[in-house]
Amino acid sequence: RQHRGVGLTAAGQQFYQDVATGLEHIYRAAYELKQAHNTSRVTLSVSTAFATHWLLPRVARFKQLYPAIELRCLTTDTDTELQQEGVDLRIPLGGGDWLRYDHWYFTDEAVVVVGSPEYLQRTGDLQQPADLLHKTLLHLEADYPQRLDWNSWLQHYGVMLPRGSRQFTFNDYSIVIQAALEGQGLALGWLHIIGPLLAEGRLLQALPQVLITDNPFYILAPSNSPLSPAAQCLRDWLITEIKTANDARCQ
Repeated sequence: RQHRGVGLTAAGQQFYQDVATGLEHIYRAAYELKQAHNTSRVTLSVSTAFATHWLLPRVARFKQLYPAIELRCLTTDTDTELQQEGVDLRIPLGGGDWLRYDHWYFTDEAVVVVGSPEYLQRTGDLQQPADLLHKTLLHLEADYPQRLDWNSWLQHYGVMLPRGSRQFTFNDYSIVIQAALEGQGLALGWLHIIGPLLAEGRLLQALPQVLITDNPFYILAPSNSPLSPAAQCLRDWLITEIKTANDARCQ
């Protein structure tokens, strides 16, 4: 207490500063939480090949439908954790244990043999899977043991690939597809990825066989928090787009 009023003591002044600082932190935390809750940004994690050959040809349609949503696309070919990467939605390879995630069916894993029109014209048509033994096969060196490879595809049709027969091996599926487009050989084509290239005639299905595995693809999301409205829009759009593409291919 002073002669003409009341003032803070030194201890009171320190207490005021501490409380004010704490309240400022609370205000900032509440503001940032509100901003995060209201954000219209959504992060999608997919493989490089999926982003290149499936997502990019379609992304303009998504932006036309949802101009206010910022789509952030992360490309990865490794088995990353959703929570560690700050990812809202992810479409990984099939064959995983997705029970710990919220998950929605995306599409079957359907694999065919593809090549460029120039390569098939130059090397001759194929009549049966055994004819592949006399062609140049483009191999993918992957870190996923469950990923279908040439050995597995041929064995399904009773054909054994001789050891030491590899001529081209790549560690990125996008490069495998590019090599096929350049007429370097035949590739295994996941239909949901190379569908647009087949529709455009840039790749041709070299054999009628379509191998459908028991490892369908799913859209995953962290199970510890609800989807944001933006993530829900993206999830629904992805499912609608793949269904439309599959229906068109069947027709």
